[in-house]
Amino acid sequence: MNIILISILSVGGLAAIFAVFLSIAHQKLKVEEDPRVEQVIGELPGVNCGACGFASCRAMAEEVVGGNISVGTCSAGGNDTVQKIAEILGVESEVSEKELAFLQCGAVSGERKKKASYVGIESCQAADIAMGGELACDYGCLGYGDCQTACPFDAILIKEGLPQIDVARCTGCGNCVEACPRDLISLQVLDGEVHYRVVCSSSDKGKKARLTCERACIACNICVKVCPFDACEMKDNLAVIDQRNCQRCGVCAQRCPTQAIRETES
Repeated sequence: MNIILISILSVGGLAAIFAVFLSIAHQKLKVEEDPRVEQVIGELPGVNCGACGFASCRAMAEEVVGGNISVGTCSAGGNDTVQKIAEILGVESEVSEKELAFLQCGAVSGERKKKASYVGIESCQAADIAMGGELACDYGCLGYGDCQTACPFDAILIKEGLPQIDVARCTGCGNCVEACPRDLISLQVLDGEVHYRVVCSSSDKGKKARLTCERACIACNICVKVCPFDACEMKDNLAVIDQRNCQRCGVCAQRCPTQAIRETES
């Protein structure tokens, strides 16, 4: 019985000694965190979207407070967030242009031709690897919603097989851009002006493009001919609009026989 008691007391004594040493080590080695880090975190979206290049909002906040990156690094938060972070750190704010996700495909499910029945994982990545799933167009949106899943702000909703982007919710984080296996989504500046853009990515010649999709650009050159400002041109069988020359007259959209050119908010 004495042996058991001695063992218990010995173990308890060692535990107490170790606890004291650990407490002393913690006090000596701990790193004091700048209280501004928590303040900055409080102004960030807090969804850890990764658009800033860091794994978490905390990691970005620590770098901002440390002066290692710009106060405007968080694109998802917008200018209001940048202004508040600048006030916390006592530095000048940086005004940046808001960007919005833009999808370069405008054909809904009923307007796209199918080449087969796809039976597999309902993922754009998986379908693209499997010879494009059931979609006849090699360039079109597969519509399984990888972009919707990747969006941390619920700004994308799949309707009729096509992502619908909510302008009010989109922060321009770029997660959807990375998620799309066909590079159909890009970030465009939201400047409050009307823009006319080509909502097709097909490089097929006109006849083949028309056979696979009712809304495809068929390289007819009508937009090039009717544009009074030389803002339209054809590249690889696809119409391209130079936004620097475009005067937003809308003639190209009005004359496009397949509605492959449309008015957009970005």
